[in-house]
Amino acid sequence: MKSDCLYLFLLPALLLACSSNKSLQAAQEEKEGLRAPVSNSSTNPTSLSTLSESLTFHTSFDKGADADFALGDPRVYSGKTVAGQQKPVSSELGLGNPALAIVPGQGKFGAALEFTEENSHVVFYKAEKNIAYSPHNFSGTLSFWLRLDPQKIPQTYTDPIQLTDKDYSNSAIWVDFTKNDTPSDFRLGIFGDQKVWDKKNLKGASEEFFWRLLKVVKPPFSQDKWTHVVVSWDGLNTDQIARGKLYFDGKPQGETGGIQEPFVWDIAEATIRLGTGPYVGMFDDIALFNRSLSEEEVHSLYELKGGVADLHR
Repeated sequence: MKSDCLYLFLLPALLLACSSNKSLQAAQEEKEGLRAPVSNSSTNPTSLSTLSESLTFHTSFDKGADADFALGDPRVYSGKTVAGQQKPVSSELGLGNPALAIVPGQGKFGAALEFTEENSHVVFYKAEKNIAYSPHNFSGTLSFWLRLDPQKIPQTYTDPIQLTDKDYSNSAIWVDFTKNDTPSDFRLGIFGDQKVWDKKNLKGASEEFFWRLLKVVKPPFSQDKWTHVVVSWDGLNTDQIARGKLYFDGKPQGETGGIQEPFVWDIAEATIRLGTGPYVGMFDDIALFNRSLSEEEVHSLYELKGGVADLHR
């Protein structure tokens, strides 16, 4: 009986010693390249799998400006705009002339796309198939990283990114920095068919326009760090009241006002526009998904060690 009790008393210590020896052996094997390192990522593998299945577009800027992964056209285009209009009136392949710079080693995960005061113009990707637009039930998520000094934003409304076939007030999803605040506020706007929501054709001057916006005062952007921005939307072109959500660094910031009007695109004309405004700062790791991601999934996206490339390597 005593020997049994002694064995039971010593068993935890024996198991701990065995576990420690295995851990030391595993560490030595990893060091010698005989064992693959164990990931410390807190991201659930199931979550990664579902994120991967929902991905429709990704550009990391590590191999140039064209997309690393795209269900549609992966190529980047530069566009010329005319005063008072946001939709490019012409387009050509590439980052424009003079070309926007891709700066190696300056991104969140590698290289980054840079817009400067001296060289800032609109570039875009085609939306067809890269955004899962539907005239019947349109949901999705946009993810990207920004690094900028808000004080360097020109004294105008600046949209780092827009998803639309027209402009900011007509079937569009966008974020912008305001021109009348110091430092600039950050806003999320989602608007459907302008003829339906804007009866007086006042666009950005109407009360209805401001009711729709989600506004963040003193957003966390800085020249010294990267900020992860996620925009999701759910239920556009359905009978339900659709809303957009905004996240910074995996944390929810709120929702837009309700959208009930149709969200109508000519998908062949719709684009993913960068640098409308003009924008001054850096972009990295832009991605789109074919559904509205959950808060948990947005946080998983934020925690990816290698960025969205981890979803399609």
